[in-house]
Amino acid sequence: MKNNKMKKILELVWIFIISSLFILPLLWMVSSSFKTEQQIFLDMTSWRAFFPSIESFTIKPYKELLESYNIFKNMINSGIYAIISLILNLIINSLAGYALAKFKFPLKKIILLFVVALTIVPTEAIILPMYLITNKLRMINTLPGLILPFTANVMNIFLFRQYFLSFPKELIEAGKIDGLGPLGIFFKIVLPVSKNIYATTGVLAFLASWNDFLWPIMVITKTEMMPIQVALNAIFSDRENIFTNHMMAALTLATIPVIIVYTLFQKQVVEGIATTGSKG
Repeated sequence: MKNNKMKKILELVWIFIISSLFILPLLWMVSSSFKTEQQIFLDMTSWRAFFPSIESFTIKPYKELLESYNIFKNMINSGIYAIISLILNLIINSLAGYALAKFKFPLKKIILLFVVALTIVPTEAIILPMYLITNKLRMINTLPGLILPFTANVMNIFLFRQYFLSFPKELIEAGKIDGLGPLGIFFKIVLPVSKNIYATTGVLAFLASWNDFLWPIMVITKTEMMPIQVALNAIFSDRENIFTNHMMAALTLATIPVIIVYTLFQKQVVEGIATTGSKG
């Protein structure tokens, strides 16, 4: 009994230490965004670095940041980019994953092998050819040029495929008896009961689009179209007007949507990832 209690305590201590490694930098970022430039460096070597005192608390960094840069416009751009990418990603990749899991067609095993092989290819290896094609199609500085090249995602296709492998055949057969075609079965039977995997891939797709930097900075050159990550790079390059507290304020604003999305769907994400590994 004592051994179990000691083991439980050690597990909690270990979890606390690991979580602190991730939480403390976030606390420092948020805390610094509510301090003056001087106060940030005065508190750097004490616990006050992670918590602003009442005396040092100020919203001036946010006010100065928003007066100098239209950061909310960039966040809206990222939101539009992420939401459209998410919707297209879920529709196209889930249909592809369902086909690989439940349909029989020529070269299916070769296509599946090709999908799995592509998961190890880094984006950087294909980014230049994709840019040349996008430029040739005159899609630079356009929303389709920003979104379409990454709509099909081999990792998400594989996740959907793994999930749909364990989908009950009885429900699919019941749909066929009711006279539904393949698309009818998918949208009326399969999709409504697959919320966990859709939440999982949806969150991953949203975060990937929201945090994307390399592709947007290549295809978007107009200031009014810049997503938040590209805008942050431009802001941080402005050495004359930007300070540490301004940087922390900008990063805090850019991080808020990510935290909200993950907090709302963390349960579904965990369950979805666990389910995809249930069958090979």
